[in-house]
Amino acid sequence: MITPKGNIKHWFHFNSISTVTSPPYSIVPSGSRSPETDQPATAGKQIGERNFLIRGIDFQFSFTQCFDSCFLQCDFASCCTQGVFFAPRLGTFNYIRMAMQASGAPRKPRILLAASGSVAAIKFGYLCSCFSDWADVKAVATQAALHFIDRTTLPKDVILYTDEDEWSTWSKIGDTVLHIELRQWADIMVIAPLSANTLGKIAGGLCDNLLTSIIRAWDYEKPIFVAPAMNTYMWTNPFTERHLMTVDELGITLIPPVAKRLACGDYGTGAMAEPSLIFSTVSLFMESRQNANGSRTQ
Repeated sequence: MITPKGNIKHWFHFNSISTVTSPPYSIVPSGSRSPETDQPATAGKQIGERNFLIRGIDFQFSFTQCFDSCFLQCDFASCCTQGVFFAPRLGTFNYIRMAMQASGAPRKPRILLAASGSVAAIKFGYLCSCFSDWADVKAVATQAALHFIDRTTLPKDVILYTDEDEWSTWSKIGDTVLHIELRQWADIMVIAPLSANTLGKIAGGLCDNLLTSIIRAWDYEKPIFVAPAMNTYMWTNPFTERHLMTVDELGITLIPPVAKRLACGDYGTGAMAEPSLIFSTVSLFMESRQNANGSRTQ
């Protein structure tokens, strides 16, 4: 499987595979030679990568500059085969841009929602509901969070993954690794609630469960939002400030807690922001980013 690192990462959607394979594109088998240079199709310098959604199947493509041509090498993970898309040397990226414009409306955002062990996790079902009409949602919960989550409140189309799933889905080399699969799938990750314990783990680089393994393997060119929830004295603890500074350096966006009467009876700052506010924060971010990307391509 070819998954090189690249600086260009976007999602494109094509209505059908014919959009991609019609001229100026043609499919040639993996390992074939360039029709213009007779050089191996995989030779050359990799200059970026893209992901495409073709008839509901995910394909990861890496752009490879091969002499005077450009190849798009892809991993047909769902088809268990590999191939190379060839495009002429003139106007290659213009052809790709034209295909993007012809594809119609973009797909829904992919949001990975995660809950850690805080009483605020009782609102996790409502949080998932806030996002599910607007986005494709998958959910992750720590073992402690499951103590507070009522699974019957989750939308029917939202899958909830736990630590047990991390281990049960893998038995041998070649099997998928769940925390990697979820990281690759998601456009954005939202951890709400973020407990003091999980905040400390993230800041320290620990990865001892599914949630923290996703964070440790995260591609930080993709956004993460966190909505902490903890007792007021936990929130004002000096360790919390240090941990927040560390995650801020990673580019993680904080949705601050609010002041109210807490579940423990104390009054003060530490309650998780309301799910509706978390949703509006993330959705407005996505809309502003899409508008900015649209203005750049005009």
